[in-house]
Amino acid sequence: MRRYSSRAAWLLFTTAVFALAGCMSVADPTKYYVLSATPLREPTPAASVSNTAIGVGPVLIPGYLDRVQIVTRGDHDAVEVAMYDRWAEPLESGIAQVLADNLSTRVGSERIAVFPWRGGVARVLDYQLAIVVLRFDGWPGRQVTLDTRWRLVGRDGQELALKRSTINQPVVGEGYQSLVQAMNQALAALAQEIAAEIGPGREAAGGR
Repeated sequence: MRRYSSRAAWLLFTTAVFALAGCMSVADPTKYYVLSATPLREPTPAASVSNTAIGVGPVLIPGYLDRVQIVTRGDHDAVEVAMYDRWAEPLESGIAQVLADNLSTRVGSERIAVFPWRGGVARVLDYQLAIVVLRFDGWPGRQVTLDTRWRLVGRDGQELALKRSTINQPVVGEGYQSLVQAMNQALAALAQEIAAEIGPGREAAGGR
């Protein structure tokens, strides 16, 4: 009887050890994504070398997007929060940095700063771009919608532009990777609109 009890206890112990090892070996299914700049397909006149200094930010996002999980929107404005697909950085930070990188290539200047400014950056800016994101979501295999209000201010504090841009970008392919790629393209389209507003003529005026 003792031998049976000892053997049973040993079997229970080894089973528990293997079960624990199995739990520890399960891979974390969470995937992390970052937004990234979209290079110009062809050089444009606006992309010539420039000394224009542009400050990007602040960028404000709605509360439903202020989370690490990626949010999608389906039919009838129903939103879903992904369980295992997340942003690797705060979404507003990613938006600001990608817009800055896109503007750099489209305006042709490396003098691009992202809010918050450090040191005396604010004093040397020719333009400041403030952005309110009203919507930035979509659905894999369908489309992404980027809806923003943005304000461009000159060196003297004068408002140069106050606009609303709504961009619908098709999502090519299923899955969150394709969704993020479409979000990148939507941000590139917004940067192109803003770069056109700055333009060579206004750039010369802003640099005075």
